[in-house]
Amino acid sequence: MPQSPTALWPLLCDSRLELQPRCPVFYLGTPRPSSCRLPEGPGEIGAARQCVSEQGVVWQRITTWEPPTRLAFEMESTDLGFHRFVDTLADVFELEATDAGTRITRTTTVTVGGRSAAVLYPALWVGLKSVHRFVFRNWERMASQPQEIGA
Repeated sequence: MPQSPTALWPLLCDSRLELQPRCPVFYLGTPRPSSCRLPEGPGEIGAARQCVSEQGVVWQRITTWEPPTRLAFEMESTDLGFHRFVDTLADVFELEATDAGTRITRTTTVTVGGRSAAVLYPALWVGLKSVHRFVFRNWERMASQPQEIGA
């Protein structure tokens, strides 16, 4: 993205995702995110982060807080349907300044438990990839309109 890591960092902590999804998996039941936020105020290690969708909330705990270059968090709980199958869900965002702006890398680690793991993992992978693409597309739109960053 053409902005600096400092300009993009607020998107990781407070963003409303308003674009319509392009991917059909959202019409098949994948929860479409509507916002991510820090509900308890400022970010820091140990602070809460929430990702809200039209179907429920994922509650996360921040494990790495290094503005504006690195943010990591782990899912603590969720009321979304996948909670029965997902043992762990953790994300790391790395923002790297480049000549063209910022490269954002997201690494997601998922552990699926139970006897159905081999069947469920591919569907979960497709769903997560679709969610991530949707979030990044929203961030690109917000980043192209600086007055909306952190709005």
